[in-house]
Amino acid sequence: MSTLIKQEIFKLARKRSTWLSTIILVVLQVVLALIVNKYPDVLSIESIYMDGFLGLELIFFFMVAACSSIITMEFQYNTAKELFYRKYSRGQILISKWITLFLYSVYWFILTYVVTFGLKLIFFPHFDLTKNVGHGTTLVISQLQYVGSQFLSYWLILTLVLLLANLFKSSAVATSVGLIGYFLINIVSGLMVLLIEKWDWIKWNPLTMLMYPAQVQENTTKAITHLTINELFTGNVIYIVIFLGIGYVIYRKRTV
Repeated sequence: MSTLIKQEIFKLARKRSTWLSTIILVVLQVVLALIVNKYPDVLSIESIYMDGFLGLELIFFFMVAACSSIITMEFQYNTAKELFYRKYSRGQILISKWITLFLYSVYWFILTYVVTFGLKLIFFPHFDLTKNVGHGTTLVISQLQYVGSQFLSYWLILTLVLLLANLFKSSAVATSVGLIGYFLINIVSGLMVLLIEKWDWIKWNPLTMLMYPAQVQENTTKAITHLTINELFTGNVIYIVIFLGIGYVIYRKRTV
């Protein structure tokens, strides 16, 4: 298994897109920091800092692209047969890809907030991370909670992308669903309020679970979701396990 993981990491490290994406992320973070520094009255440093100078939004697209291609590329270029004929089982191959993608997502989150903290020290040295933001919580703790919830919600969408990548030989469909799912939550949130108010059981659907970061950041969204933060956390974990489980079954039965 460790050999498979090392091979997957090596393939990611050799891809030009990995390093190009890294450069794009850092450059755009620096540019936004410069803009916020020059126009502090237009953009709030607190909200921008929480989002990692918008790095949090960017890395989602990089992760969706990686999740949609890590499986489909094997079938597109007909290298899946070589993997299946080796000593490793299909389950081991798929799990090694999951672990690699998890490590890849950790890389993006760490990079985003290392750069974010560096930009804070350079451009906003007087921005106090220990200030109270309500309910006895400091800004730095609030940020950690928000980033953790965002990480989990991202993985809910990513596991759906992985599931779809198991169904198609092209990464386009899986990528499209991941991106649509990301934006869909903002579009249907108003409709979701009406549906949940009418049929309370609808609150357990995956789209509601994607509101987890918003509720962590602003607890007033509980009036929309009808769920506690702990219930949203548990719901995200359960759906992640379900999507991974279905994807595992499909991958083991897939023909090449």
